[in-house]
Amino acid sequence: MRKKLVVLGATALILAGCGNQTVAEMLNNQKKEVKTEQIAKQAEKIVPEVKIIGENGVGAGIIVKKEDSALYIVTNGALVASKPSALVQLSNEKLVQADVHYMSTAHNIAILQVKYKTDVNVPNVYKGELNNLSVYVNGQPSTIEKYADRVAAYYVEAGEKLPLGSPVMNEANGEIVGIYFNRKQQGVAEPYILPLQDVVPLIDEWIAEGMSATNRLAQSKNLYSYIEGGDKEAVKQSVKTFGKDIFAYNADEVKIFIDLFQEHLKAAVIENDATVMENLTGAEDLQGTLNSMVAYYKSKNAKIHFSNTKVKSIDMKGKNIVARAKTEYVLTNAAGQEALANTTITYEIFKNAEGEYKMIRLTAEE
Repeated sequence: MRKKLVVLGATALILAGCGNQTVAEMLNNQKKEVKTEQIAKQAEKIVPEVKIIGENGVGAGIIVKKEDSALYIVTNGALVASKPSALVQLSNEKLVQADVHYMSTAHNIAILQVKYKTDVNVPNVYKGELNNLSVYVNGQPSTIEKYADRVAAYYVEAGEKLPLGSPVMNEANGEIVGIYFNRKQQGVAEPYILPLQDVVPLIDEWIAEGMSATNRLAQSKNLYSYIEGGDKEAVKQSVKTFGKDIFAYNADEVKIFIDLFQEHLKAAVIENDATVMENLTGAEDLQGTLNSMVAYYKSKNAKIHFSNTKVKSIDMKGKNIVARAKTEYVLTNAAGQEALANTTITYEIFKNAEGEYKMIRLTAEE
């Protein structure tokens, strides 16, 4: 009863200051104000900022595109340059694995792909003037400033170190202005903002094209010198929580090695000689398996298409890498007719101290 009286008393005070405004008008205005406040709160919640865990530290990113079962996130390239995988922490605290879908060393950004179905509203990209623009970075208000000695180079003065890849959001409406990271000039790291309006025409193109393992690895190596050491303990804890050490191997290097193995297998079948694969093997008892494989494919007049190999999974078994991949090839029958076939092979691979990959065991499933 007391609560009701308090509410009525507050209403009476509001009515006393309404002048000629009717009660209906006043209530409608109140509803509009409440609705506006709710929209503002929702706008804060839909800002798709996520935490990014790379091998060497923790940063941030911004969701720039949503498909039916995938999210695409722009982040700092150096943050994820050492391995083509990362962990992403969404707003529900869930950790999911992300793959580096595209890498641009020219802009020092990466596009991550997360296979995850969720509802998210991607904010618009800001397309106006940047200098003296009021923004939020890592939840903190700031103002964009322009370097006096450089054309189209912008930064924010931060009181504390900001996470690499942090979204820079327009304070007025939440539009994406760009992402924040450190840019090295003459060996000195300086704050830098990459305006997304400069690359937005390219993002859809990069997402559609993707990137081969070979090109992504080459691009990543260009950013190795920009990698900064971060909170390794936080990375370790995130990997433990996720339950799988995705940084224990480099998926691109593994894929490239399997392609190389298939190329050598193709040559071995053509020459009917498995010894051409010896430089890729690291176990003596593997040669017998390779001899049998070459003899089988040769008897079927098989044409191996190593470029169509698709890696299904990569895991660790002790210190060895275990990859399961599906490879297409063409069989030719006695009448000379060709038919497409495939085989799934489980590869056990070892990386030695010199960084060389060696095949030590494989099992084929027809």
